[in-house]
Amino acid sequence: MRPVLVAALAASCLAPAQASGQARRPLSYDDFYRIESPGQVALSPDGSRVVFVRTTTLEQENRSHSELWMADAAGREAPFRLTSPSTEASGPRWSPDGRLLAFTSRRAVAGDEDRGTTWFLRMDAPGEAFRIPGLAGTPVFDPTNRWIAFTRAVPPSGPPPRAAPPATEVERKIVERFDGRAFDWMGYRYDGRGYLPDPRDPQSTPPEQIFVLPRDGGEARQLTSLDIDARSPAWRADGGALAFVADTHERDEHSYERSDLWVVTLEGALTRLTDDEYDYASPAWSPDGRWIVARGNTGLDVVIRERWDHGAPVDLWIFSADGSQRRNLTQEFDLIPGEPTWSPDGRSVWFTAQAGGATHVYRIPAAGGPAEPVTAGERRLGGVSFSRDLSTMVYAAQTPADPGNVYVARTADVRRTERRITDLNRELLASLDLPTPDRVVFPSADGTEVEGWVLPPAGERPALGDPSGAGRKWPLILNIHGGPHGAYGNEFSFERQLQAAAGHYVLYTNPRGSTGYGEEFLWGTWGSWGDEDYDDVMAGVDHVLAHYPVDAERLGVTGYSYGGYMTDWIITQTRRFAAAVAGAGISNWMSDYGTADIPRTKESEFFGTPWEEEGLKNLLASSPIVFAKGVTTPTLFVHGEFDHRVPIEEAEQMYTALQKQGVPARMIRYPESYHGGWTPWRTLHRYWASMQWWDRWLKSRPVS
Repeated sequence: MRPVLVAALAASCLAPAQASGQARRPLSYDDFYRIESPGQVALSPDGSRVVFVRTTTLEQENRSHSELWMADAAGREAPFRLTSPSTEASGPRWSPDGRLLAFTSRRAVAGDEDRGTTWFLRMDAPGEAFRIPGLAGTPVFDPTNRWIAFTRAVPPSGPPPRAAPPATEVERKIVERFDGRAFDWMGYRYDGRGYLPDPRDPQSTPPEQIFVLPRDGGEARQLTSLDIDARSPAWRADGGALAFVADTHERDEHSYERSDLWVVTLEGALTRLTDDEYDYASPAWSPDGRWIVARGNTGLDVVIRERWDHGAPVDLWIFSADGSQRRNLTQEFDLIPGEPTWSPDGRSVWFTAQAGGATHVYRIPAAGGPAEPVTAGERRLGGVSFSRDLSTMVYAAQTPADPGNVYVARTADVRRTERRITDLNRELLASLDLPTPDRVVFPSADGTEVEGWVLPPAGERPALGDPSGAGRKWPLILNIHGGPHGAYGNEFSFERQLQAAAGHYVLYTNPRGSTGYGEEFLWGTWGSWGDEDYDDVMAGVDHVLAHYPVDAERLGVTGYSYGGYMTDWIITQTRRFAAAVAGAGISNWMSDYGTADIPRTKESEFFGTPWEEEGLKNLLASSPIVFAKGVTTPTLFVHGEFDHRVPIEEAEQMYTALQKQGVPARMIRYPESYHGGWTPWRTLHRYWASMQWWDRWLKSRPVS
């Protein structure tokens, strides 16, 4: 159940509108620019102050804007802006003594062409932001307050090799006039980054190395000298060494990630603790320096080579400081643990994990034993930060009807001590009619239980379990999440609330392949996308039809990425849907293999490449384009033209298949847009275009 205090705070947030008798209105397009959200949070070491990122959308500038705000952890004072509204600021982190706050911000400095990205504020005295001389990366503070570690790229010494000059004047002009791209490496593009330099060549992609410099600045000293990236440095409690991860196979394009655990001392002595084909991340030292905990899983090369029928579980592993001992701390924990944090006494490890539609904080005994939840409620937590003594923690939390706020609680008794210290979107939420969803659990075709949520139309509250609706029926839109290894849940979604505002029932489920339900459920789509997951979402539709006043003739289906793939798949398998909106969905696994930036999914989850017998069979069997004959569902395709994760040719193929068969189809191409990270204008246009499509085919009511 949701903690009583959280419910009380939510009620108090809405009190002014209720008291004044103000009529609530449905969500509108303009509200997209009014919503603000909390981002990363950072609790001061003594637990008294909270710094959090506050993000808004600047409509006229077509971008998001982030600032740092400060709040009193006791809630005695209203939060206030900490950084200038004229610049962006993010990534807050406190020094161990609480005297400095580091943050990321690109700011110009008079007389200096370099736009520094890491800045500091003195938290024990007012003053302007400043930089620490010698720092050239994200700071990692030494627990003893003597040093700061960071990583930066270090090119190889000596001049880079030069290509032989053209032999003739004619050839010189030909070369100088060339305006294309040429490459002979495999990983030449990546979504969100575009075209990449040669990952095999240290001159083109210099490795990140670990440096340390005195806390007050000075000359940085290089600790590692590898030809690969040293990542995620973490200090030992005495400040004498750092643990980090590095992948010695990083420059082999035919090897997937398998980062090992390493230790380097302040004197530069390097020790490699693992070489076991696992992929490790997020190392953290125990307070006594005897142990290191890290997230880890069997590397994908092993999964593919040994032809596993499932993916590798992610666990927390504890190593002795010399690497001679290791054990799986979360072997019996069937969920995916997040980044670990030690308790000050070294007796437990704390982390976040998604469980069903919620995300919560857990702790597990370092000596072994079951993990237990620390927080509870139908909500999603993010950005958890602890005080030095772990007595207090802070986090951002959101629900389907609240984009989020920042909360503080005593770790010994979260339920009784939790308090909200921000009041974001208070006036906006008080004016809106944002329905809250019903949680539903239903059996799939083979009896597997599936979780989902049903959002009722805004302004309508038909009796739960009454499929008659007093004679009135509403259209239904089935939403399918991305992944498939992701999940819906207790998060705020502007798009789904917009669908409800237009008079739709909105169903969103977590079919097999979703995270938060254990390993067996997580890998339920392995080798057969569109099989059990299709049964799961369709069982959800049948459940809603049996329990809610939904018009079976006005069903819509939509999704993005994997959800777009499933939308393509569904319209080839059934004619039950009156309309569909497919966002960045795969239609042809064979063409996607060679044109997308990550072939890994095909090689592992489909058991091979298109030129291997089993791989070809599975890729064909799950490709919507193969089954496109006879599709009748009017479909809108929306796609970014710069998408490298699911190249736009995937939508083009399905669009062409529908057009050739005379099926109503429309395609919208968004220029300079990757798979994600779209500008606000393009994002809202996608929502608007989708609503226009629903209105046309489902007879929805208009959104203002």
